[in-house]
Amino acid sequence: MEQSERSGVSVRRALWARLADDARALILASCVAVIVMGPLMIWGIPQGADLANHYRFAMPFFESIQKGNFHPGWLAESNGGYGDPRFRFYPPALYFLLAVAHAVAGWYWASIFCLVGLSVIGSLGVYFWGRSYLTPNGAMWAAICYAIVPYRFNELYQASLLSEYFACAVLPFVLAFVGRICRRGRAVDVAGLGLSYALLILANLPLAVIGSISALIFACLQIKQNRLLPSLAKLSIGVLLALGASAFFWVGMVAELPWIKGNDVNSIAYYDYRANFLFSSLALNNRNTWYANLLAIALLGFLSPVVILLARKMQRDVKAITGLLVFSFLMTTPLSRPLWAVIPKLSQIQFPWRWLAITSLTGSLLLGFCVAKWVEVFKARIRPVKLVPLLGFALSLFFIATQIVWDVEYLNRQKFDALLSQLGPAASFKDWLPVNARNFVDLPKMNSNVEIDSRMVEVLAWEPEFRRFRISSGFPESAHIRTYHYPSWTATVDGQAVPVSADSNGVCVITVPQSETTIEMKFGEARFFSATKIISALSVLLLAIMPLGQLALAAVAKRGPSNLGKEAEVLQETQRLS
Repeated sequence: MEQSERSGVSVRRALWARLADDARALILASCVAVIVMGPLMIWGIPQGADLANHYRFAMPFFESIQKGNFHPGWLAESNGGYGDPRFRFYPPALYFLLAVAHAVAGWYWASIFCLVGLSVIGSLGVYFWGRSYLTPNGAMWAAICYAIVPYRFNELYQASLLSEYFACAVLPFVLAFVGRICRRGRAVDVAGLGLSYALLILANLPLAVIGSISALIFACLQIKQNRLLPSLAKLSIGVLLALGASAFFWVGMVAELPWIKGNDVNSIAYYDYRANFLFSSLALNNRNTWYANLLAIALLGFLSPVVILLARKMQRDVKAITGLLVFSFLMTTPLSRPLWAVIPKLSQIQFPWRWLAITSLTGSLLLGFCVAKWVEVFKARIRPVKLVPLLGFALSLFFIATQIVWDVEYLNRQKFDALLSQLGPAASFKDWLPVNARNFVDLPKMNSNVEIDSRMVEVLAWEPEFRRFRISSGFPESAHIRTYHYPSWTATVDGQAVPVSADSNGVCVITVPQSETTIEMKFGEARFFSATKIISALSVLLLAIMPLGQLALAAVAKRGPSNLGKEAEVLQETQRLS
């Protein structure tokens, strides 16, 4: 009995020591993730190519939430007031995050807080994934490497790919929970996969497609034969819960794709994936892809220390991560052209270099594996040839500092606020326009929101998704509304439903009777949209209940010999990782 008590004390001390190591490593990794955001916090927000476009989304999104519409569908101020349905098709997670932060701070500090937070979350995700295979120190170095990897820096400092930056903060959790389900498959892991995968879908669609393919490949490499069916079942449950939690967004998006020009197969050549492979002659014609070539070379230099792993026999887990890294990098090159032609929806990603997000993630994890091995090399006699990979890593850091962080215009608070104030009703990207709409610059000029010959119009209300106006009596004719026609727009004349049609320019037209009438227009949604919101709410509730259920079961089995056995298993795992 006394020996059993001493054993229990030693196990608990080991667990506390493990928690202390994890806490120290987590704090250091988080601090580095904050420090690398120093230029942003000191000099201001980087003015990348997509910065203005994101805030054309974020500001009206926040205004809609203030009015009680938590998922708006129509951006009324774009295209000179004719609007477009981009909110239906662009994932909302980033704008929900910015809206929450803006509720307590101005746009400038809200943006900085969110971006710094995403940097930390991404590093914590890599640490969480790395701890499945590595010691706290190894996982910490993997997290630090992910915070400074060239592609992730470029997303923020050069390109302002903010929604993709959000997605890359979530992606490590998706792959981590896939691996955990393949190894043990607890309820908390299934819930974790459901939550992280739902956030990935709601953050960025190209990364959701890439992340889905990567998770599938990683699962195939990790599943053990004796756990095949249970692992597949639990992975399927996690994916279904994720689809349910995000259904309020993607169901409507898929249903309405035929209603916009972006569904047209005749896309612009600039966005054709075949012209955007890395290291191809066609890439020289596209400035973005030409720069992505430099970014890929810098990434290869950053990951060059990983070659030390090739000198020794790889563990199964290392092989799986390495296999995913090699696959992701090949997907950026013309060698993968056959796969792009046959994998559904992959071609709509447009830019193969987006796969560098997976290369960066898996490469950072592998760098965590090789840190200890490089320490061994330095302790022994080192030959100059072994310093070549470290030279590649150092040159990559030089590229990051000089070409990504330094070579960009930063907007301090005053300049940033001025930029936001100048964001007017710009013409939207062609793909967001309704399928029959004519480009805004080619539309005939309208002098008011409602035009009808020889009759007076009084606008009573003009909201983004609701309009009310009164038209005086006169000859029956058609009223032209300064709004692009879209099937979600409905109208009533004196309370009676009437059709909303489109003229030759794709602008809304309503037939008006001869008597004085009051017309209301609403941007609605099909009945099944309400069902998707209920499904999303129930899925999120279930995702929250699953870990609580597991904790309740653990509490029932509290403090017995079996619990001591579990603690011993944890101690053995700690010793294995050490």
